[in-house]
Amino acid sequence: LRGFEAGAARFARGEGMWWANNTVYFACTDGGDARKGQIWSYVPSPYEGTSRESEEPGTVELFIEPNDGTLCENADNLTAAPWGDLIVCEDGTGDDYLFGVTPAGEMYKFGHNQAGNGEFAGSCFSPDGTTLFVNMQNQGLTVAITGPWEQKV
Repeated sequence: LRGFEAGAARFARGEGMWWANNTVYFACTDGGDARKGQIWSYVPSPYEGTSRESEEPGTVELFIEPNDGTLCENADNLTAAPWGDLIVCEDGTGDDYLFGVTPAGEMYKFGHNQAGNGEFAGSCFSPDGTTLFVNMQNQGLTVAITGPWEQKV
């Protein structure tokens, strides 16, 4: 707590992480004032891991913190879409969704688990970017979603 009181970032229940747009994005499922989740970004130093790193250090920034369960309830696993948005799996207390986040931080829902009470997990795109694979944890299923991605969901 001393570090937090001195201005350090607090990461609550870190889960999904993905490298995209020269940035590491990571979800904190219980982060934020309302404990509805956060997504953070880390942009590494161009000198990451070298003795020159302090000349131009990497930066950690809060990317989104909705604090509104209608927008997002507990961001969990995430992946990057071929068009640059993040695709995020919810791990909420009721209905769970897949939602997207644009590079500008705008959020949109596009997938809903109607098969029962259970979270989406482990999302990733096929190497050619045409198919999004998503696991439905409680059902023990993997689904393939084929778009049309040209319309950016």
